[in-house]
Amino acid sequence: MRTIITVVVMVAFMLVGMSGCTQIDTGNVGVESTMGQVKKETMPPGIYFTLFKRVTEVSAKELLLKLENMKPQTSDKITLEDLDVDIYVQIDPSHASDILTRWPNDVTHESGEDGHRVGFNYVTRQAREAIYNSISKRGSATVHTERTAIAAEIVNLLQKDLDDSVGKGWFFVRSVNVRNLVTDPALEASIKESANRNFQISAKQKEVELAKAEADRKRAEAQGEADAIRIKAQAISSAGGKDYVDLKAVEKWDGKLPSTMAGTVPFIDVKR
Repeated sequence: MRTIITVVVMVAFMLVGMSGCTQIDTGNVGVESTMGQVKKETMPPGIYFTLFKRVTEVSAKELLLKLENMKPQTSDKITLEDLDVDIYVQIDPSHASDILTRWPNDVTHESGEDGHRVGFNYVTRQAREAIYNSISKRGSATVHTERTAIAAEIVNLLQKDLDDSVGKGWFFVRSVNVRNLVTDPALEASIKESANRNFQISAKQKEVELAKAEADRKRAEAQGEADAIRIKAQAISSAGGKDYVDLKAVEKWDGKLPSTMAGTVPFIDVKR
């Protein structure tokens, strides 16, 4: 009987010990709080006995913020049909307790993540504002071509805002991807029509350029032939005119008269 009681007590202590332990995974930190008071020091990865205290495992990894179905306005007051943006943000683990102290209720957990997000609701609100500000600087006719510039500007705007409003180095905006950007459907059709028209204009301009190049080539050939004739004429003239022509004819004659002739025998005047 004593043996059974001993075993039961040992199992009970083991269960209590297991339930009173907290594991902090690699890439996360633990933030301890007792009676609502958050400790400044964070807990590195490891296993801790936390039966009499509360420990929040905070993710210090780069995390994805997905902002979808936004409809910001461009500088010419055209509302986008849809805008989806991915933002990658990371906290400084040394400021995890500061963030939790400032926003004690801003603690969320996403499926598939082994730690909690702290302060990310605040970051999301500020990110949305940065996105709307960036789009408002651009015209509706060209905004769809500026995804890279928009992403870079969002990084700068959001990082500056977080540094100024929260504290420098608490959050790091690692990168931004403008995943989807759709303007007004009527405007989309107009943009496509304009692009097609510009393509046709470009094609016609190339045809004109080719025709001009061909005309220039023909003119150059004609000029070359004319120059050649002029040079030959000058050479003939300088060599004696008719006498020079007769001399060239004699040089080409093989000394034989035609075997059959009609009419008079041609006279070849050979000067000695």
